[in-house]
Amino acid sequence: MGEMNVALIHPDVPQSEDEILLGLHPPVGLAWLAGNIPEQSVSVTDLRCEHLDMGQWDIVGLSCQTVSLEACRQVAAITREESPSSLIITGGHHSLSRDLLDFSDYVVKGEGEITFQRLLSSIETGKDPSTIPGLSSQVFNTPQGPPADITTLRAPEYGEIELRCYHPNEGCMVTSRGCPFSCVFCTHPFGYTWRGRLPAQVVAEAEDLISRGARSLHILDDLFTWDHSRVLAICEGFNSLQVPWDLPNGTRVDTVNRSLLTTMAESGCTRILYGIESGVPHILKLIKKQITLESIEKAIKMTKDAGIEVEGLFMIGNPGDTYETIKNSVEFAKNLDIKGHFSLATPYPGTEFWKWVEVHGRFLPVPYAMFEQVPVFETDEFSSEDRLSALHWAREECG
Repeated sequence: MGEMNVALIHPDVPQSEDEILLGLHPPVGLAWLAGNIPEQSVSVTDLRCEHLDMGQWDIVGLSCQTVSLEACRQVAAITREESPSSLIITGGHHSLSRDLLDFSDYVVKGEGEITFQRLLSSIETGKDPSTIPGLSSQVFNTPQGPPADITTLRAPEYGEIELRCYHPNEGCMVTSRGCPFSCVFCTHPFGYTWRGRLPAQVVAEAEDLISRGARSLHILDDLFTWDHSRVLAICEGFNSLQVPWDLPNGTRVDTVNRSLLTTMAESGCTRILYGIESGVPHILKLIKKQITLESIEKAIKMTKDAGIEVEGLFMIGNPGDTYETIKNSVEFAKNLDIKGHFSLATPYPGTEFWKWVEVHGRFLPVPYAMFEQVPVFETDEFSSEDRLSALHWAREECG
């Protein structure tokens, strides 16, 4: 078949809480896919800042999150009409393959680089793809393979995407995957096994982003500070870059110490957002966060002492939450003297949180596209109206 034309598309969807907080950032996941199929002709399109130029593609890959499911369905419908011979392949953090198979030929589950590469190879050669791990279709469903060794993957490739599309000129990186903790709200898109890229790979990617116009760097890892020796080596490489960088995705308070934070600050780290979630001990236990108020206070003091700006991520509507517990969380955030970012706790399909709601609460008729905008469930103790009221009040108090 020869080289195939592959379009990788990020749909146009309402901004998520992360994007409101961070600003729009490039589709990092699609860039990883593009970088790992170098033998194909690949185009990466972000419909949040570009128009869809539908050509005659052999393959159309769609990045589907829960909130973007309907947007993906619309792009798939346009593809079927204007390029009917194209195969549509979906992947992303939406966990229900049956939803995606309504409008796609294949669903890539979990980490996509290796599965996607193998699927394209089977399409090229005409081989049966039904034995490829981590793949679903209307006629087969294979279990996911072991977590990828991300040190063997090629670096992300953004193609013609210009960083000036994103405000301001910020480069975004994912330097590790996986998290060994068991917070009930997490979808664990990369599994429970933490894996980090080599420091030299991280620094090389940062240099590439800077050459493309980045003037600061966001590291979007779930758990950047897990391996201290790796962090220290990355910081050593960052020293010569002389660009500010931060951790906006909520690293854990129990994975930092004073020495590590000082080194991070010296290498250009300007801000850390910690995933605090609640200022109430029994809520932290219910969501299996495995941190204490004391560990939160200690980490924030050390971070401030290192000269790094500190912000906290809190959720409204955790299991066990009431208006009173939110008041306690707000008071805790104010006593910490940090900016607190409050968002609605969202139970995603497949999570332990979702199962908790099935037993203890009531799901509301909310479309997936609105999952991060309004309450999707309520309990007898905390109505949807009170959740919204608490959200607005908390943001006024701690913004």
